[in-house]
Amino acid sequence: MLKKDRGICIRTTDYSESSQILTFFSRDNGKIGVIAKGSRRPKSSFTGTIEICTIGDMVFSHRDNEKLGTLTEFNPTFLGLDIRKKLLALNCAYFVAEMLNLFTKELDPHPALFDEAALFLQKLQENPPDKILPFLILFEFALLEQTGSQPLCDSCANCKRKFDAGWKQYFFSHSAPGLVCRDCEPAFVDKKIITPDCAACLNQPAKVLNAKPAVLGDVEKILIEYITNVIERPPKTAPMILELIRQRRTS
Repeated sequence: MLKKDRGICIRTTDYSESSQILTFFSRDNGKIGVIAKGSRRPKSSFTGTIEICTIGDMVFSHRDNEKLGTLTEFNPTFLGLDIRKKLLALNCAYFVAEMLNLFTKELDPHPALFDEAALFLQKLQENPPDKILPFLILFEFALLEQTGSQPLCDSCANCKRKFDAGWKQYFFSHSAPGLVCRDCEPAFVDKKIITPDCAACLNQPAKVLNAKPAVLGDVEKILIEYITNVIERPPKTAPMILELIRQRRTS
């Protein structure tokens, strides 16, 4: 049975001299693995090799007892050509692909997360490198929320005391997980003291749109460390993103 959907390519593997094995995060069917027969041929019906973070309309067959379906049609609607010309944007795109692969399960759809990912890739396409970081942070918050992994940042994750701009000190703990007040921080050996501006952005993510670069860097580092704790290993794409952010702050 053929199915139609929209998908973001999040993983590619060459298969033989002419085909690819692809993983898509699709809007209505979730994560799916397919084989694209002949996609690497110069005159293939797929108009060429399918790249990571390409978005398109897809037709595929997939049975419940099959691990790998078959891609029969793919019409790209977003190629992200400008993303591939900007180093930070390219690494952020690879980060999106990695996160969607790690945080989602086979055939478990998250339409809202698909929309957030597609929107973020469009933002990468349209914006210069110095405008990208707030959108990356907002995507990370959306990813964590949609997959049920978000830290508690509207109150102390331990005593549930509501977040207050008048707290004398702010801490973040991965094991809590979330913001921790000064009264509770001794109970968490992994806690890290953070600035009031960083805490405010964690509490209200929309504030990153007007935050200073130093604050954005602090927030992103906290989120990468938190994601590392959730998936129990560092994301492969994270070190390069953090290094590029560091270079921009010191240049």
